[in-house]
Amino acid sequence: MSKYVTFSEHIAHVIIPDAAAVLQSENIDGAASEEIHEGMTCGQVIEWVLRAVRTRNETEMEEDSIISQNNHSEFSDTTQQQQRYKTITEEYQQGQSISTSATILDPAYRHDPNSFPQLTHYANNLCSAELLAMGSVWSLPYSASSSSSTIVDRFDPSNGVKPTRLNMGNYNDTVYSGDYFRVHFNPRRFVDTNKYDWGGNDGVIRNNDDGSSSKPGVIVRRDDEVGYLIINKPPNIPVHARVDNLLENVASSVGRMLWLERREDLLSNGRSGDLTNSSSSSSSSNSSDGGNSDEDDDVEFWPSGQRKRKKKNSNQKQKQKTDKLVYVATPQRLDQNTSGLLVVGTKKSFASYFAKLLRTKTSGQLQSGGSSQSSCGVHKSYRCLVCVTPETTSSMASEVERLQKFQAEGTIIKHFLEPSIRAPKRFVGRVPDEAENPESWAECLLKIANITNVCTVVGNDPSEALATDLWGEFGKPDDCVGILELEIELLTGRTHQIRGQMAALGFPLVGDVQYGGAVPNTSSEYMKNCRGRAEGFLDSETLALQCATLEFLDPDASNDSEKVQRSDRWLSFHLDGAFWTPFVNRYHAESESLSGAAMTFEGVASKRDPNEQQTSPSSDDQLLPPLVQLSPGSHKYIVIRATAVANADEELWFVRSASPEECGGPYHANVAQDLLDRLQSLGYSTTVMGGGRIDFMVNDEVSHAHVFGFSYGFGKGDHQKVATIIEENSDIIATFDMSDGLY
Repeated sequence: MSKYVTFSEHIAHVIIPDAAAVLQSENIDGAASEEIHEGMTCGQVIEWVLRAVRTRNETEMEEDSIISQNNHSEFSDTTQQQQRYKTITEEYQQGQSISTSATILDPAYRHDPNSFPQLTHYANNLCSAELLAMGSVWSLPYSASSSSSTIVDRFDPSNGVKPTRLNMGNYNDTVYSGDYFRVHFNPRRFVDTNKYDWGGNDGVIRNNDDGSSSKPGVIVRRDDEVGYLIINKPPNIPVHARVDNLLENVASSVGRMLWLERREDLLSNGRSGDLTNSSSSSSSSNSSDGGNSDEDDDVEFWPSGQRKRKKKNSNQKQKQKTDKLVYVATPQRLDQNTSGLLVVGTKKSFASYFAKLLRTKTSGQLQSGGSSQSSCGVHKSYRCLVCVTPETTSSMASEVERLQKFQAEGTIIKHFLEPSIRAPKRFVGRVPDEAENPESWAECLLKIANITNVCTVVGNDPSEALATDLWGEFGKPDDCVGILELEIELLTGRTHQIRGQMAALGFPLVGDVQYGGAVPNTSSEYMKNCRGRAEGFLDSETLALQCATLEFLDPDASNDSEKVQRSDRWLSFHLDGAFWTPFVNRYHAESESLSGAAMTFEGVASKRDPNEQQTSPSSDDQLLPPLVQLSPGSHKYIVIRATAVANADEELWFVRSASPEECGGPYHANVAQDLLDRLQSLGYSTTVMGGGRIDFMVNDEVSHAHVFGFSYGFGKGDHQKVATIIEENSDIIATFDMSDGLY
């Protein structure tokens, strides 16, 4: 039978052969004749495919032992398969028992993916029933090629015919000669979905009945009357169904949670009853409410035996509508690896309301050029980590300064997005002159609202530990020396907008393989598991991007239960930290704990051009102290401006930090005293321009100084200028923030 199966890596394509013709073939073997027969069912076809997969894998056993072992261990236990089939059938039939031609429970909500094998990423370990429940099987009947007397190419999407996703209700459906099946036998798994309590409050772990700990919740706000949830979406979980995985996503997880809450009541009534949280919707809408990039946007799910499209009754003036027992829609979009605040609609009226807020926000921002938010009914800001990768002509301090200038001036950063369905997207500062349809390039606007947490990721133990926390043992771009945490206000909503715009500025997001913020995993074991998927690296990607703040106008319910109207009350939600916050906090704590008591550092000499003409009041230039002199550890610093008395045009800046033991006391004045005396003895007029603290970490490869804090006696120093002085006059990487920090 395997000769009728065509593989394209993780997908099997099958066109059912004519059983009679096969039986009459002179070259047929006995095993194949038993597999191919009249009245074959959908489930038998999938088993057919899985046997072909195992045969193919057995030939690759030496090269791909991991996958072969997984196949053998999972499929060798017939009893286990039968139990899994029984469980899935019972789950499906529970939903079927309360579904009618007018009301239906989406198959995406009926099955618990937590009961499926939890091996991650491309292990061929699902049985035929699980593949159907997972939504990994698609079909296009041969009858779809004919409409009345016209014969059409059923594989040409322009003819309005496309494959239909099958479910467990199709397991015993009869298949016919010429029917096409596409089996994603190796579906992408998003098992992180099963690590959370989708009905629990954000961060709260509810105890099970037996006293054991359950899973952390995700709900920030729930309003069943208006019809929405605000959740803290974890990373590495898609919002919508994927072409090969219907169950492991936000929409399906929320839908299943709502179904489980109402299941006992619905089953006891034996019918749908009065569903307070359902909403009438067209039968062509699915749980993801459209918007999915895969081909399952408008999938129709029907009870068993009705997978072929029904003919429209000529007397029927409008399409029949179906009530969904559980309604879930996601008008807001977050990428699979983006975390943070996400709006989920549980009533169609609210989903339509919020979708309109988003549309008017984008159109309003474009009309005003991003300068006004008066007409916007929704505001969102994002928290992210970006890579600092200085060019040969720049420094870490100058790169930070570039972003700070955007923030200080309130610059609206504008790019144009090339129209394309492929990723990574292309973002440019201006539409190219050679563009065929320049009006189709979408305008993208954002603002940098805040910059915090300047950290290095090279040069010392805390930095290298932070890099490992963020990228793992591999993945950090070679030229990345530091990270910044940004707060970004998104003015328009485009696909990959923050990721693409920041990368276009030279600051890719940490962990973003597609836009240069990480190096893809190319290890042999991982590549074997990916088995040729072009997008395989996405599953290992942990993206440092979070929707941190969400504000929108609270809707008022109108007399019409199907509509809500805009009020003047604002709802506001904010997340205090992201998944990377503990990593950054540990970095700061470990950096602070570094002690320089046992270390010596003689200072850093100036990097001035030796050919430059120097004017000095001293006949011996070696008497001039170093422009930068730092002590390892976290110590007070002062910055001094010195002017030659004999030549007022000569101005020098000096930065010094010292421990109390080195300078003779615990105050900034103690740090300054020796340097002031030295410069004055050399004929310089001196002024202390401020102070603070410098965390200085010495390493054989890279040394790093972080400038922050303030001085009671001299005032806060210009930390940005101090960082520049350090980098210009030493080999030290310098960073800064303007927080008061420690005295």
